[in-house]
Amino acid sequence: MKKLLLLNLFVVISCAPVQTEKKINISKDLNFEEFKSNLKVYVNNSDYPNIDE
Repeated sequence: MKKLLLLNLFVVISCAPVQTEKKINISKDLNFEEFKSNLKVYVNNSDYPNIDE
C-alpha cells in the first residue's frame, strides 16, 4: 500500500505543469520601438535552437 501511495505521489508531482516567465505583453498601443524591444526579449528567452550556428 505504501508503494502504491509513493508511486501515485511521484506521478502527480512529475505531471505538474512547468510555469515559466516567458510572457510578453503585446497590445495594439505599442509603437515600433516597444515591439522591437519585446521581440528581442522573446527571442533571447525562447527555447528554439539558433539556426546560425
